[in-house]
Amino acid sequence: MANASELINIAAPLPHEKQYEDTVEIVVLPSAPADPATFRAWLNHQEITDRFEWVAGQFRAVVGAQDGLRIFSEQISTTRDEKGVWFIKGDGRSLRFKKGMNLLSVFIKGTSKKRCMKRCVFLVDQSLYHAFEAMGYAVATDRLWQAEIYRRSARGTLAEIFGPDMLETDAHMRTTGYSEQELETGLNALSRQERAVISAYAAGFNRRIDEVRNDPGQLPFEFVTMGFSPDDWNGMDILAWGALTQRHFDLEALDQSQISNSVLLQYLMQTFPDYYQGMFEDLRWHNDPAAQTYIGPQEALLPRQALGLRSGRNGYLDHRTVLRADLKTACKKMRSAKANVLKTLRRINAFIKMGSYAWAVSGKKTASGNPILYSGPQMGFSVPSTLVEGDIRAAGINVSGMAIPGIPGIIVGRTPHHAWSLQVGHSHSTDYYIESPEAVYLDRVEVIRVAGQADTLLPVYRTARGPIVNPTPYHDNTSDPIISWRYAHWGHEFNVAGACLKMSQAKSIDAFGEGIEMLAVSQHVCYADRFGNIAYWMSGRDPVRPEGGEYRLPQGLLAAPLDWDDDILKPRSHGRNPESGFFGGWNNKSNPGYGSGFNSTEDIYGPFHRAHLIESFLQGSQELTFEQLRDFALNITTTDSFPYIYDLSVVPPSAQAAGNPWLFVADSFTQAVQAAGMTPERHFALETLKTWDGHSIAGGPGSWAGGKYRSGAWVLIDNWLREVIRLTFEDELPIDLDEHGVSKETYMGSSQSLLFNVILHALQTDDSGIINTYDWFSNRLNPDAPQNADDIIVAALDHVMEAFGGAIPEDVPRGEIVYYHDILGELWRSPYSYRSTYAQIVEMGPMGPVRIESMFPLGESGNILMGADGGPIFDPHFFSMTPIFDTFAHRPFPVFLNRRPYGK
Repeated sequence: MANASELINIAAPLPHEKQYEDTVEIVVLPSAPADPATFRAWLNHQEITDRFEWVAGQFRAVVGAQDGLRIFSEQISTTRDEKGVWFIKGDGRSLRFKKGMNLLSVFIKGTSKKRCMKRCVFLVDQSLYHAFEAMGYAVATDRLWQAEIYRRSARGTLAEIFGPDMLETDAHMRTTGYSEQELETGLNALSRQERAVISAYAAGFNRRIDEVRNDPGQLPFEFVTMGFSPDDWNGMDILAWGALTQRHFDLEALDQSQISNSVLLQYLMQTFPDYYQGMFEDLRWHNDPAAQTYIGPQEALLPRQALGLRSGRNGYLDHRTVLRADLKTACKKMRSAKANVLKTLRRINAFIKMGSYAWAVSGKKTASGNPILYSGPQMGFSVPSTLVEGDIRAAGINVSGMAIPGIPGIIVGRTPHHAWSLQVGHSHSTDYYIESPEAVYLDRVEVIRVAGQADTLLPVYRTARGPIVNPTPYHDNTSDPIISWRYAHWGHEFNVAGACLKMSQAKSIDAFGEGIEMLAVSQHVCYADRFGNIAYWMSGRDPVRPEGGEYRLPQGLLAAPLDWDDDILKPRSHGRNPESGFFGGWNNKSNPGYGSGFNSTEDIYGPFHRAHLIESFLQGSQELTFEQLRDFALNITTTDSFPYIYDLSVVPPSAQAAGNPWLFVADSFTQAVQAAGMTPERHFALETLKTWDGHSIAGGPGSWAGGKYRSGAWVLIDNWLREVIRLTFEDELPIDLDEHGVSKETYMGSSQSLLFNVILHALQTDDSGIINTYDWFSNRLNPDAPQNADDIIVAALDHVMEAFGGAIPEDVPRGEIVYYHDILGELWRSPYSYRSTYAQIVEMGPMGPVRIESMFPLGESGNILMGADGGPIFDPHFFSMTPIFDTFAHRPFPVFLNRRPYGK
């Protein structure tokens, strides 16, 4: 018999390879001496030669059960608990190696009359497919309309149902998103297992859609109102939505801070030519060593490249700085377009907010001796909730936790081996480039369907770096700067289902870390397992930038643009079992060597950050109980700092809300007031703050969940700090206004929180991690205004107390979280706190979780049907979680039945 390399080879399936679906592609490669006319094939001794086609020098066939393919699967069932949460369970049969084993045999003759037969044994196990088909069906049953909106937002097809108001949003998504061909190529490049999970999930959606087609009375209210029915889902829909979801969770992906930084720098150069260098450095510092970190200095054993620049150098602004382009107009247009896109997405509940707090505490700090993990992902308060909760115990998977409709897999959860969190991280993922017209090419022309009017043609232009985002629409005779968007996660965003599966199946820290490597989004990850370990990672691709570049600005603005290599990345931040006994944070800095964001002012970290609450509590506590670590979430989320929207009846507030800034200035502010001389109003203010518990809600712990009013002390310090910031910066930085001329409470793109840190840098003088180079307290425009920190502090307090009429208000409402449906309007309200959308707390014993509790808003179901009178009929589980969530009362969740302790 001839050698296989001489006559024939089975390219697919590979020997002992597991197949996950009910059809299998067979690829057989004959070599030159072979005679194709003599080819024959058998599957489990049943001849299947006629199933093959001769294509491009290969024999190809797709076979199924009708061809003798043996298929194994567990029997999958789905049940629901009293709140509507779904539980997917397999029967646990382990006969797959008997029932799903297949033998493929192929034969061919050579031209020299030699013969060759090859055999391949492979397994077909559909258990994984059926488990995720059941997940897709369960989610579609509850969230068909929500998932439709998510899919359309990612695919840029909102205008097809909502009309021309969504045209700008669709154009943005088509421009910065993947083409149909790129999605198809990305899907085909995934592993067989990932493709099976995605295909199964889509099939589950389509099973529910078929049911609705057969029974129009089951068509959700929103579809009936809008006058259309959903099309079938496919794998490319899931990839597109998965990519957009990850960008929602990336601080830099959708931001434009490099562009706005260029406008800030240009303004400072023109207005303060003698001081602009130092002023810009003060406002956009690179790395403050005083900022709170997830990993302490003792754990930060990182190579030099982890500092972000190969040379460690932070740009090269100097007195010779010349800007090669004026980006004021481009910045204004880009900012307006972004605001419009986000506004439309929020209006239809398609925007997912970013933020999250978490802590993993080792057994040496807990009363039980077991590690405990708390995870609180903050994703806003849409209708229905952004998430669902579920449990899968089938196909070798044992996992429960939080999922996002449209994405197959548990994103935040727990298994018999471990539990984990995800919180928005801050890898440097985005750079803007100023391009030449010669670099631009037409990538494709997209057709956007628009309800009520003719289709719109959208030419999508790119450079080798990425999509053109200014001007839009692009035209080659423009005088407007040509700006491209380069994203480090581009082309790497399709593995989210595989990452979720890998993290769910992991049986060791290292295996879990392999799942983290698959995530194409920057996330802080806290982890605890049954072996007593706790760990931390920050995921995300962060390319090492070439030295000498000024990455706080678009490349090409100061000098020739510098390009980074997509394959040369900074090491992931990672730590295990620290001496401190905990990892924890609230979207703060990863490690001491990790610099501030290039393209996001939200992650310019200073001495004040809301994460100080977590760090202080965990450092100062021992013998922590499950209840203490659970209830600490209510404690920290009823603090508040610098909310963007002072009318808290319409949240969300700032992404940097929460925390107690008074702790950072109490001494300096008190000393300044006392030195200026006490008046009754000043004395009253200081006495009020002296007894304050640091919370924004009045009444103490018993009122944190349901109290109706803001603490008077909080109202005082919030107004006082805002006035200090105004008096300090209004003479240098104009305040930003929205399209209606209303103050956005930011100054040239600098938030109140960022400017408060600039003030702290000045007040801390030589002890500060950053030394300011400009005297921000001086007022060069008005010599009669306060000219130093103490005078500003006192003047600000006097202004506030005068505005209060000498009496600090005690009747300021705490605010409410208002839940708006995109068609029906307001449906629910709950007491405001800066809380998470989902919460889980897991105590890990030697045999797995010994206690799990969780909560989320509204209910598991988002399904609404149309009543006979045209009114809405809400699913029984639409609001079933409100008694738990609104009172901040976590509920027990079933643990796993794992009876083997570690080491046995």
